[in-house]
Amino acid sequence: MEHFLRHFFVPHHSNNHRAKALHLDSMLCYVLIFAIFNFGIRIVHREFPNVLGYATDIRVDQLLAGTNTQRQALGLTPLTYNVTLAQAAAAKAQDMFKYDYWAHNSPEGKTPWSFIQQAGYKYTVAGENLAKNFSTSQGVVDAWMASPTHRDNIVKPSYREIGFAIVNGVLNGEETTLVVQMFGAGETVIANQEPVKTVVPEKAAAVEINQSPSQLGEQTAKEVETQVVPPTEMVPVAGANPTPVLNELSTMFSSVFEKPMFNIPTLTRNVAFGFMGLLIVILIIDGLVISKKKIVRVAGHNLAHILFFTAFFIALSIVKRGVLL
Repeated sequence: MEHFLRHFFVPHHSNNHRAKALHLDSMLCYVLIFAIFNFGIRIVHREFPNVLGYATDIRVDQLLAGTNTQRQALGLTPLTYNVTLAQAAAAKAQDMFKYDYWAHNSPEGKTPWSFIQQAGYKYTVAGENLAKNFSTSQGVVDAWMASPTHRDNIVKPSYREIGFAIVNGVLNGEETTLVVQMFGAGETVIANQEPVKTVVPEKAAAVEINQSPSQLGEQTAKEVETQVVPPTEMVPVAGANPTPVLNELSTMFSSVFEKPMFNIPTLTRNVAFGFMGLLIVILIIDGLVISKKKIVRVAGHNLAHILFFTAFFIALSIVKRGVLL
């Protein structure tokens, strides 16, 4: 055992004065092991999602509180939860899963305000933020606030109401937790007022609508086949951070909470950290032994390798899984 450890981790005549762990054939073995590891994770997750899965804790009340905290910090009026906007958000989320797209506009040409109009919400101004693959409510709000276009929606003074939908499903072949945030202000314009032309880029990071649905023409919206909350009267909530009042049906869109025994992102990140840390230690030992014994090698720039793995280690530690649109 001692001979194996020395052969694998320490430069020695038995490994041509370079730790076997740093040889090219060992590196190829690492790649194969990681491929098997990832394949195994997928199989275990599919068969035992409660054991190995994606830990998620995203709730409407937390999203609402986080959004209003950001608005109040700027002296803005907190938004009131609106069930009809929540219905529109749920319909949009279900439509994205049904037609497998990640965009503000659907492949069939349906815009965000099509869902708002179909839900029966009369507005003068409305907007939409999207997020997917986040694990916490605060993570979603923080990411939105870090994006200028999404932040503009959250802190827009003219918005008065808000609705959310949080839905799990498979999007573009990936298991996804989708969060839809829709903003609005009730319609107060005159019925015959001239429409305001609005141009929304197809791939804009956030969408703002300044056009009343009564001015959109005689377009019959195609009904979305989804379980959504039937339009009900908005329930005003007192206090700085109003909490949504949800009925039994709306709970299916009000939160996604999953706590498997092992969280896949955490597990894979810890394994990667452990592997890179081990390689860095081996490189340091290799360099110290070579320097002490004054062995001359044609190849093997340990310092460059250590810096590379350290940079990769730092990049992996700050990367986030969530995506915004």
